[in-house]
Amino acid sequence: MAQNNPGGPSRAEKLVSLTYALINTPHGYSKRELRKIVDDYQSLSDAAFDRKFDRDKKDLREMGVPVKTLGTGSEERYLIAPDSYRLPEVSFTTEEAAVLGLAAQLWKDTDLESSATRATGRLSAGLEDTGRGVRFTEYVPRLHAAGPAFAACLEAVWAHQVLTFDYLDAQGRASARTVDAWGIGSRFGNWYLVGLDHDRNDVRMFRLTRILSDIRTGQPHSSRPAGFSMAETLGRLDPDIAGEQARISVAKDSGWALRSRAESITPGDDHDVLVLQFHDLMGLAADVAKLGAAARVLEPAPLATAVRHRLEGALAAQQATVPDFKLSKRRNAGRPPSTEAVARNLDIISYVAKFGSPTVDQTATHFGLTEKQLLAHLQTIMMCGVPNGLPDELIDVEWEAGTISINNAEALNSPIRLSLTEAATMLAGLASLRGLPDFEHAAAVDSAYGKLQAAAVGFEGLESVLSISLRSTEENDIYSTLVRAIREHQVVELDYYSASSDAVGVRQVEPIRLVENAGRQYLRAFSVPNNEIRSFRIDRIQAAALSGHGFTLDPHRHDDHEDILFTPSATDELVVLGFGPRLASLVDEYAPEQWAKGSEENIAEIRMTSTATLPGMVAYHGGDLRVIAPDSLRSDVESWLRAAVTTREVK
Repeated sequence: MAQNNPGGPSRAEKLVSLTYALINTPHGYSKRELRKIVDDYQSLSDAAFDRKFDRDKKDLREMGVPVKTLGTGSEERYLIAPDSYRLPEVSFTTEEAAVLGLAAQLWKDTDLESSATRATGRLSAGLEDTGRGVRFTEYVPRLHAAGPAFAACLEAVWAHQVLTFDYLDAQGRASARTVDAWGIGSRFGNWYLVGLDHDRNDVRMFRLTRILSDIRTGQPHSSRPAGFSMAETLGRLDPDIAGEQARISVAKDSGWALRSRAESITPGDDHDVLVLQFHDLMGLAADVAKLGAAARVLEPAPLATAVRHRLEGALAAQQATVPDFKLSKRRNAGRPPSTEAVARNLDIISYVAKFGSPTVDQTATHFGLTEKQLLAHLQTIMMCGVPNGLPDELIDVEWEAGTISINNAEALNSPIRLSLTEAATMLAGLASLRGLPDFEHAAAVDSAYGKLQAAAVGFEGLESVLSISLRSTEENDIYSTLVRAIREHQVVELDYYSASSDAVGVRQVEPIRLVENAGRQYLRAFSVPNNEIRSFRIDRIQAAALSGHGFTLDPHRHDDHEDILFTPSATDELVVLGFGPRLASLVDEYAPEQWAKGSEENIAEIRMTSTATLPGMVAYHGGDLRVIAPDSLRSDVESWLRAAVTTREVK
């Protein structure tokens, strides 16, 4: 059923066909031969062909499909060795495959989640009931990478590359950095790059969210010492190190979060002076900026400057012109990279080969696709084969009878090896689950991890340079109390800080589960006074006490399938916010009603119980968040920010 595509082949189709050609030749193709058989190469100059072919080889390598070069100079020939293409034989039990699925579910970044899901489908083909009896119950972890910097740093760490980027340090100083990339990892909710800083001639740790520029890669390095362990390096981090002292004037009856951290408080007529220790100047600056005109830094001067800059950045963003946009119920996530489609097409070919004639429904279910999406992939596959090949060199696909058959694709029948991103997301995900205290499927995680290491050929030692610690491994007394209450179904009384009222109140809740999202922990619980399930940030819980009263799980009262950390109500006010690129992963937390895409921001319509906290939120993010609508609220936030900036002007 293969046929020519009158509209011209897509990039995904070209890469599948190039893979088919390079793996289907025992002797390889020369550049001259490739330029004859591949349409995309035929009209190019020598330089343009070299650039395009290098790009195609890079894309295939990132998918885990390395192109081998035979000979040298004008005698070079290219092929894909079957042994370097095929995933090693590995067999997982149903429970092991299920925990692979759990590891894939950790990732909430679209690209990394897709990579992990593809890897899970490839590794667990044939085990369609992988979710049976194995799921997150009392604790649900979610991982976010730190934006585009993660992928670039991971690639550089694995390739022993030198990186250059602009960086904002903890004291608010921006500078260019040149670093030998040694390791990448996450702890206390933050992602870090560790490496040898050239300018300082010392090993330094860089928080990924403070990288201000695109990351530029340079030459390979050889400075990483043997036996380096990213996990051990992160283990030496101490979040409670106090480096400097700050004096902050805070208005009466405000700034409770800062007051709870203060070493001393000196009362005044209308303001109190707080003295507190800090080691993260930029973090404290955000907390102070959140209070606007109600707080003023007395010392040190660099902290006062950082607060002023944050407020000025927020005001400038709030005053910026609003672009034309159209809200839609469906999020415009953009087109996935062509390599993702290529990997999916190759996975479908090997899956069909493994099962002979699987049904359309069975195949779509395995890959998490709709029937329409699956048929689009099949239509792409049927356009593939040896470029410019004869009819018998094209892949033949049939599906009209409800079952799928793919013929003349024997060279592609084996599953492809894991790519760097696929191996990293799965190994890191399983390693994170291994660290969970009292995890009910620990034995299956251990055995699956060992098998995954064997399957991730070419990435031996990856776990030494990539490490993730979930916050649950840093548990405290409050966390332990909540875990006990969940397991024993006990009502808990919380002393809880409300950001909207800037005050602490008592909440009586029936706890359901704990959720970790991007390093921040939440309790999902049925709020007795509110008669609904709500999320409570654990870092805002000042005390948690078991009430001594039990409760019975009720499906109508306690079923909680929402993967959100903000619970909107139909009576809440609708507002439209603009999220800058740095906050792209934050948008989902607010369960948007509608979406739009601006030139530099994600625009989302959300519901808020109270808009009183919005000015502080905008100030906290210092230019990465703004209010777009309604107009009256946008004007109010701008006025609030202008007043906050004015209080910091030198008189």
